[in-house]
Amino acid sequence: MIYFFSSLCYYAKVAYKNAFFTASVKHRKGTNMNKKIVSGYIFAILSAVIYGCMPLMAKYIYMDGVTPTTLVFLRNFLALPILAVLALMQKKTLKIPLRAMPSLAIISLFGCCLTPILLFMSYNYISSGTATVFHFVYPCLVLLIGAMFLKKKLKAATIISVAVCFIGICMFYNSADTFNLTGGALAVLSGLTFAIYVAILPTFKYKEVSGFLFTFYVIAISSVATFIVGLCTKSLSFPATLRGWGLCVLFAIAVTAIAVVLFQESAFRIGSEKTSILSALEPTTSVIIGILVFSEPASVRSVIGTVLVILAGIIIAISDMKSKKV
Repeated sequence: MIYFFSSLCYYAKVAYKNAFFTASVKHRKGTNMNKKIVSGYIFAILSAVIYGCMPLMAKYIYMDGVTPTTLVFLRNFLALPILAVLALMQKKTLKIPLRAMPSLAIISLFGCCLTPILLFMSYNYISSGTATVFHFVYPCLVLLIGAMFLKKKLKAATIISVAVCFIGICMFYNSADTFNLTGGALAVLSGLTFAIYVAILPTFKYKEVSGFLFTFYVIAISSVATFIVGLCTKSLSFPATLRGWGLCVLFAIAVTAIAVVLFQESAFRIGSEKTSILSALEPTTSVIIGILVFSEPASVRSVIGTVLVILAGIIIAISDMKSKKV
């Protein structure tokens, strides 16, 4: 399992390293736009694949006595040194304007603090598959937030894609799973907080705070906030074994140093709506891993759900390519 996650992290890291550190190469304007859109789609897909591995890895870490709040804190805190080095390599400094801090704090609170705490807590009441279904109300919520509060115009292709995506996600729900109202509520709330995060992410206007520097500060703020929450609720419980610490380090690298960066960069490049739709590949990844790695049986519903989620991504991609003439 560790080899599988390590390999996934390696290839994702190579992909975003090549994209970010070759950004200074000069191209024609049209080529730059095409590359930006295509890379945005690739980043969204890669982040979804890594996020799809998250519930499985979290289950193993919980077995070592780690609580949801502690895991959120460790996944952020342990990734800070890596993000700091990458930010220095990219920007040559860790300095940012103070006026950017309020926006960074809001983004951090919703995206990297409240959302994972609520979602990880829901795993203690309902299965990760059921929690994922409830959490993925967020692509619909992103559209509503954009239309109602950010005055965005909704395209027909986007609405159709979200509808297909939502039906596909619902196919992953297993009626045989025991349902708990508290767990369901926590998962839905995690979807709401994440929708707010995704919707406001592209509105961040400080261009000098971008890439790894942006992620570094979002994660740093989240680390402090999560640690305070853990202290106040007395819910901090660190790994009891060296294996547990190793899994936490791997989790931090995969989720925070790679997936979070890829997701954020995707939202900046192709917009919150498209990124949220493509991120629905996350539960599809979980199903595929279960089948290929753990020899779990493939149900008709999961196959239909996988096809619909992929179809939603194809619809939005084709629409985007036609409008942008990629």
